[in-house]
This record gives sequence, structure tokens and C-alpha cells, in this order.
Amino acid sequence: MHRLRYFIGLLTLVGAIIAAIWIVRLLRSLDDRAGVPLSVEFRNARGLRAGTDVRYRGVTVGTVRSVAISGDGNKAVAQLLLEPIGAEHACVNSSFWVVTPRFGGLTGGATGLDTLVRDSYIAFYTPPGSESELSPGSLIAGRERPPLNAEPEALDDVEHGDLLMTLLVPENYELKPGSSVIFRGVPTGDVRSVSLAPSGTHVEVQLRIQREHRQTVTDKAKFWVGRPSVSGALLSGFTVTDLSALLTPYISYYGAPGEGVLVQDGYRAAAELSRPAFEISPVPGNAVQQDNTGKPAAPDDVVLVRITYAAVERDTFSADDQILRHGSGVLFLDRSGRSVVVTARSLVDASFTEDDAWGDPEIADEVTKVHRADGTVMRAHRVWVDPTGQDLAALVLEDVPPDLLGTPSDRLVFGGTVAGVPLQIRAAGPDGAELPIQPMASELALSEANLGGCIAADGKVFGVIGRKVGDVVAAIVSLEYLPADLRPQ
Repeated sequence: MHRLRYFIGLLTLVGAIIAAIWIVRLLRSLDDRAGVPLSVEFRNARGLRAGTDVRYRGVTVGTVRSVAISGDGNKAVAQLLLEPIGAEHACVNSSFWVVTPRFGGLTGGATGLDTLVRDSYIAFYTPPGSESELSPGSLIAGRERPPLNAEPEALDDVEHGDLLMTLLVPENYELKPGSSVIFRGVPTGDVRSVSLAPSGTHVEVQLRIQREHRQTVTDKAKFWVGRPSVSGALLSGFTVTDLSALLTPYISYYGAPGEGVLVQDGYRAAAELSRPAFEISPVPGNAVQQDNTGKPAAPDDVVLVRITYAAVERDTFSADDQILRHGSGVLFLDRSGRSVVVTARSLVDASFTEDDAWGDPEIADEVTKVHRADGTVMRAHRVWVDPTGQDLAALVLEDVPPDLLGTPSDRLVFGGTVAGVPLQIRAAGPDGAELPIQPMASELALSEANLGGCIAADGKVFGVIGRKVGDVVAAIVSLEYLPADLRPQ
């Protein structure tokens, strides 16, 4: 009996030793994880603990390994381990701070509210254009508060046709990126940035006015910072203006209809010191009248672009295949103002055309670019393909220049054909310029020269040149397959 107890005790001891060795190795393996170790000093760790996240743009890209007091006792030092993807974005001019609940009063807003129910964590921000990555073991001075420009991604993207201008104000009045710009009580834009002028004499506020409202800004428009103000006297009564700005200030402006000329991008204006005295014009009588007059026919202004598509087909038992295709597409603005190119799916989607004996082909590293005749090259994203298998796809362009024009909506036919008019083939050449218009023969040939080009009649486009489903024979794919939310207004 004593031997059995001794044997059980010995097994327990051996098991405990093995478990301890395993835990030690596990801890060492955690220390040996791939990544870049960094040290960040703070005046106050604000409850930061080991094991919490390190985030970049809201994505966890690292871990806090430990938090300790510095050798001189003046700082709290957080040891971080950034994952490889996080280390790629941590540069020598990055800003690190501890995210905790912060309340900026009536005008500053609240941030870090997610840490009310979870631990604090570290976030960092890297300014655009940064290139020099932090080296392993770097010691960084952390910030006690996030930088003012820490979240520019929170702003909506500038859309094609938006007005970008600069307003000069005496001081910032608690304006910040994202503050509203208002005309007649309706938000028409937002503040993009707030910065002190190099001379230090004023503050420069970058504004964006949405495309559909830019006609409200003329050189006669008056701008001011919306702040609550009280006017009047005790006996006659008081009037409170801009009461809605009590919590958050905003930019307001007004101009009488018909006064002044429309301004261009880059326009600069000085804000009034206070809300100017003016009377809002009434609703004009002709605004309630229905406009049933038809518009005159526009000249032939179909906009064609050149498309270049590159991708890689991954092969398991052989070398990867490089895919490079060229063709054309028709450019226009959809109902939300985005620049859309409609083209053949077989031009911009290798998974639609490639076959693999082992199953679906693995397509990677897809890059689609659109070329204009003036030399502009824009990256494009494939956002839609026809679910019924028709050879039709839609691309949305990225980083569109303000002067980009598209095909007018009355030049696009979404259903049917133009009867009694000879059909024409229109396509863009390698330089983005339109090739000579060709009459369509009885049999449509499929080639790189016309893939994705359009079929037109009387200056109107009603289809693109693709291929028949399951075949390489050319076919006219009607624009009627394009969904309504990708069509022009």
C-alpha cells in the first residue's frame, strides 16, 4: 500500500515537472513570436495592462507584453510586440497613445468610449507619405492625447465634382475635421482640416462642398462660424441665433440667388467675424412650376477609355500563369456620382475565362487600370458582374480627377436597340484615345482591338462587345443587364 502511494506521488511530481517545463517553453515561444518589439514611454499608463491590444486604424496589429516603471521612476514604459503587418505601418514619425474614455466638453465630443467596458489599449497613427519603418527595439516617446489628425479616415471620401476651398477664420472656435458646413440650415459639406496659417495671423479651414450643392457657393457668398449669440434688449425682447451650434460649432454661409459667379476648386474666402445681417430670400414663384420642356439633343460625347487588366493564375503542379489583357469600356457617372466603366467581364475577370482541371482557378494579384486620352491613369475596382453569366461587368474608378467627364445619360440606352440606323463599333486605342469608328459587319469579330468596346447607333450606346456564354464567339451584350443603382440618374 505504501509503495502504491509512493508510486502515485512520484507520478504526480513528474507530471508537475513536465507541466512546468511545458509552460516555460510556451512562454518562451510567445517571446519568440514573429514581430517587432518596441518600447513606448508615457507619463501615465492610464490603466494599461499586459496582454491588451495595439491597434492601427482600429485593427489589432500587436500586443502589449508588459507595463513597468522606468529606471528613473519618471515614466511608465510599455513593451510592445507588433505583428509584421503592424510593423509595416509603424514609422519613425508615428504617434502612439493610450486609448481611454476622453470627454472634450460641449464642443470636443467623446472618444475611447469602447474602453468603458474593456481594458485600455494602445493606438498609433502614421502620417501619409511616411516611409522609414521603426527598427526593432526602438524606444519611443508616447503622446498623452491622440493627435488632432489621428483619424482622417473617419471623413467621407471626396467625390468627383465636390468643391474644395479654404476659409480663413480669426481662430478655430473649436472647429475640427468632420464639422458640418451648412447652407439654409441644410448640411452641404464638411470641414476637412483645421491648421494655423504659417504666418500665425489666422486659421485656415479646408472645406468640402458636395457636388450637388456647389452651385450655392459664389464669390458673393458670406461665411461665418455658427455659434450661439444673443441680441436685443430687456424691453424689446431677445433673439437667439445659431442655437443649434451650442454643442458643436459649424461653418455656415449664405448668398442671395443670382448674385456672384460660381467659384472653382482652390477658392479662398475670409469668414465674417459674426453672423452677418441679411434677410433670407423667399421661395421663388417659378420653383413650384413643372418644367416639361424637352432638352435639346447634345452633341456626340460618348466617353471611351482604355482598360488594362493583369492577374496571376496560381498553379499547384506547374509555374504560375501571367494574365495580361487590354480592351475598352464606356465611362459615365452613376446615380451616386461615382465614375463607372461598363465593359466585358471577360476583359477584367480571369475567373470568368480561365479553366483548371482541379476545380475553380485560383486568381490572385488582380490589378485593373483605366487610361484616358490625356494620359491620366486611374486604378479601378470590379464591383459587379452579371449574375446570369452575361459577359458584362462594372468598374468603379479610384482617385478620380475633378475634371473627369462621363458619357451623358441620354447617350446610354438600357434596353432595346436603335432601329433603322446603321450600327457602329467604337473602341479606345492603346493611348486611351478613341479609334476611328467602324461600321459593324454582318459577323462581329472578337479581338483585343474591340473587346469591351461599345456598339452604338446615332451616337447612342446600347451594348458592349463581349462573347457568348461558354464560347469565344463575339456577341453584343446589352446594357439592360446593368442594375439600376449603377446607372446614371
